[in-house]
Amino acid sequence: MLSVDDPTPGIGQIVYFDASASVGHDTGNGRIVSYEFDFGDGNRTREQDSPLASHAYSLAGPKRASVTVEDARGNEGTASVRIEVQPKPSTGGIPDLTPQSASTIPAEPIDGQIAILAITIANHGNGSADGASIDVTDQRPNGTILAIGDASLPARLDSEESVVVYSPTFVASGVGNHTLQIVVGQVTPEEKDVEDNTLTIRMTVLPAIGPPPGGTPDLAPETASTIPAQPVEGEAVIVSITIVNRGSVAANAAILGASDVRPNGTVVPIGTTVLTSPLAPGASVVVYAPTFVAAAAGNHELQITIRSVSPPETDVADNALTIPMTVLPAMGPPPSPIGGGVETAIIAGGLAAAAVAALLIATWLLLVPREPGPLEPPPPEPPDDSPPPIRPP
Repeated sequence: MLSVDDPTPGIGQIVYFDASASVGHDTGNGRIVSYEFDFGDGNRTREQDSPLASHAYSLAGPKRASVTVEDARGNEGTASVRIEVQPKPSTGGIPDLTPQSASTIPAEPIDGQIAILAITIANHGNGSADGASIDVTDQRPNGTILAIGDASLPARLDSEESVVVYSPTFVASGVGNHTLQIVVGQVTPEEKDVEDNTLTIRMTVLPAIGPPPGGTPDLAPETASTIPAQPVEGEAVIVSITIVNRGSVAANAAILGASDVRPNGTVVPIGTTVLTSPLAPGASVVVYAPTFVAAAAGNHELQITIRSVSPPETDVADNALTIPMTVLPAMGPPPSPIGGGVETAIIAGGLAAAAVAALLIATWLLLVPREPGPLEPPPPEPPDDSPPPIRPP
């Protein structure tokens, strides 16, 4: 069991979680030994003795927080609660966004390798920015300019705050020094100062060579699960993915992609997650795919892939994982009032059937003989108050 003191907190507000109502085996007489909280935004606790936890969210939007409880016999159970994080109220004023810094992942990609750009956007204005687009282009060593694509501000950015935005993935093609240009535009509310809206960085693309002499990393998506396990249509879903390094050296970075194969076969991209912290050989880490909305009731397949590991892998046969996900249909609205058509026919038929049933019951009551009761004397006749008859003289 999991409860929360405020299911609609604001950004930065501390939320308190309570799993003390959970019970162990033997109809609640068993002993619970650990609680592990997952706050639904990529942050979680370690296994702990206390059934209480607290957390402050930094981004607005729906979250699914959960707790996993284990008792002394090793039995586990999970409960979850939906959190709707509210944005901070607008402070007025004018925003001033600027691409403060950026870096590629991997830092020096190999020719033909998939890369992504991590961009830090800062707001130096005195008002919040409700939205913005971030455009990225790649000028290759031969002078060709290639559009990488647009990214969007993930949430409202308040004054004097910053956020990391990821560009679309792209192929690092062309050995040599590249120039990447980042331009912030379409800021709402409109900016007044646009002189600091552009940033240019260098990217060196290395030629493809053999594996390094010290060995290579080997990342694999070992397990994955959805929160909630069986979402309802229209519900926000988070995919929790455990990544393990089976190689002989640490992996400095990697890109994870997730997609949803719906019951009709349509493949819908979920989004990209970036592994930015080194993962040592034999170690594992839990990462989260971007939140998505469960659509189309039925059996889905979620596909998870790892690519662009740095240093490059030599074994990519275990870089993909597919898990099932069942989306439950949303409960429909209550029946509408009588308005004609099929509903009217059904209700009229029901009324007719009720009338027939009432007639049959009445007939049965008249025809079935009643059991005789004990004999009783007849009631006395009423007195005769009529005048005496007129006799003839």
